[in-house]
Amino acid sequence: MKVRQLGLMKYQSALELMEQLHNEVAQNDAFEEHILIVEHPSVVTMGLRDRTADLKSSEAELVSKGVDFHHIDRGGSVTIHEPGQLVVYPVVRLNARDLTVRRLVWSLEEVMIKECARWGLNAQRDQINPGVWIGMNKVGAVGVRVARHVSKHGLALNICNTLQTFSHIVPCGIHGRGVTSIQNSLTNFNGEMNLPHIGERMAADLVELIFSFRQSLERG
Repeated sequence: MKVRQLGLMKYQSALELMEQLHNEVAQNDAFEEHILIVEHPSVVTMGLRDRTADLKSSEAELVSKGVDFHHIDRGGSVTIHEPGQLVVYPVVRLNARDLTVRRLVWSLEEVMIKECARWGLNAQRDQINPGVWIGMNKVGAVGVRVARHVSKHGLALNICNTLQTFSHIVPCGIHGRGVTSIQNSLTNFNGEMNLPHIGERMAADLVELIFSFRQSLERG
């Protein structure tokens, strides 16, 4: 499984790369699975649960403010990507690892919970809404699609982003709750956050979870 650091990349470019890799992995069993780690310039994405009511700004208004907008084929409603947020896209064969979609979503959430714990933060799942929360505020989102037994899209964890772009949406269509980042949730933090390093260890956590799940099945 190959981990690729893409740095700061426009959403459209990363989407095209992810789709290309997804096709390769789905068509050729010998083609290496990938985990992509990336940051995006400010962008709003609308998932298959197309709810324009979750937009506080129109598509035209977003574009005029320098925020890209994309309709995409993952689950869920609207979400935000912006610099300082880490996005991880696993392109992996679920059937080869006996993974269900639910198990994949659980694993993506677990990776974010583990990363928050490294900073001394108690992040938790919500029984109803996918993603990861610190108190009433969402710190990490999950949105995936599985086609031809191969996953695409993934997770987005707010590390040190400003959260300004979130003012344009109702995040994930959930009213009455807010958003936060790891940095915002820390008390008196004055250091720097090395996003490539954080991304590498999150990818390592995900690989470990995927392989440990398979091994536990084989052990019975």
